[in-house]
Amino acid sequence: MEHESERLSEDGGLLESFTDPSTFPHFISMIAVSSFLYLMMKVQWFGINETGSLVFLSLSLTYVFAAIINPTRIGGFLLNVDHDSGGIFNSGYWKKCARVMIVISVICISIMTLLNIQLGEHNSSVILFMGSLFLMMSFGQAVSIVYGGIQYSNGRQLVVSSSRSSRWHTALRVATIVVLFSPLIWWMSYTSQDSGKGFEFYGYDGTLLNLMLQLVFLVFLGLIVTFLDRITSDKRKRELIDGRAADRFMMIVIITCCWHLFSAWRRNPFTQAPSQSSILLEEGALMALTILLAVWAISNKGRDKGWGIFQGQSAIYWGICFGYAYGGSIASLSSLSEGVLDLVTITALGHLITGLSAVVLLPFTIGYVGFVGRVQKSLEFTDPENKELGKISGVQTQKNSVRKNTSQESDPDVELLD
Repeated sequence: MEHESERLSEDGGLLESFTDPSTFPHFISMIAVSSFLYLMMKVQWFGINETGSLVFLSLSLTYVFAAIINPTRIGGFLLNVDHDSGGIFNSGYWKKCARVMIVISVICISIMTLLNIQLGEHNSSVILFMGSLFLMMSFGQAVSIVYGGIQYSNGRQLVVSSSRSSRWHTALRVATIVVLFSPLIWWMSYTSQDSGKGFEFYGYDGTLLNLMLQLVFLVFLGLIVTFLDRITSDKRKRELIDGRAADRFMMIVIITCCWHLFSAWRRNPFTQAPSQSSILLEEGALMALTILLAVWAISNKGRDKGWGIFQGQSAIYWGICFGYAYGGSIASLSSLSEGVLDLVTITALGHLITGLSAVVLLPFTIGYVGFVGRVQKSLEFTDPENKELGKISGVQTQKNSVRKNTSQESDPDVELLD
């Protein structure tokens, strides 16, 4: 049997790896198991809190192990479904899926047993670790956004150009953000359940307060755009810099940052009442997108370095590992709060951390974008005197080069005469 991960890596690429039937059972099981464990930990069914966190951690480590052994022959045989291009609507496919999931279950149980033996009485520390992992992953998501923006911007053709950093361009960027997010803010407020009904604050009804907060939030976004635009202007105007690439990178980070802050704001419990189902769908889509980006980055890194454990199906396993860790961190944090922090509040906290972290990281990282190495400035950017000076300098350099070559050629003759 041909190694399945090699086939995915050679033929398909990332999107084909995600849509390949051999990946399907892992994603389905991740969604089902994560949802079940989250509900059980939320209602604290039979004191499953600590055990649930241990299961999440064990599943994450299981897929780390699967990603490592997958490039080997035995790993490919145990972990990949050889569907023979027959699709998922046949009994043979599901029998092979059952075999693979049994292997995953055995590995998970083995890891969980080892963790139980090693931790002993300190099993309660697992839920604390998984809860704190959510905060670290929220910051890590901001890092991945910035890193992805740098890679995307530097991956394009870079040409020395001037940054658009005037006050007019700053105002234009602020207007872009306001126009982009105004309909979203209004629509989310309009479709929220019981938005502002029956709520009063110092004589103001909920509807008026909701409208005021919408305006305040838009002003807040505008101030963020202005602050980031002004604080990064000097770095975007340096020499040998593709200023437009730096501008593009800044706007990518700003839009992403504003979206995270908007997602946190719309979960505001005072004037917003988003439904749990809409939040679940949104976070599910976000987690899928995050896994896709993480796998894309891992796959590219593995291809550049020639590491098999980060390519093909192994890259998918790393993404599923991230998914279990993310779901386990939310469930553990909810369990630690004894139900005070629900899915809406926890995800709002995560979006807030990610958005503010991106704001902090942007001024320090924009210097890595748009640098054009070993590029001579075009004569269009010089005045006539500098042009003549450049021509004279070029002629003089050529003369010096000829003299140097002549002297080097005549040296052996001098030695022979001596």
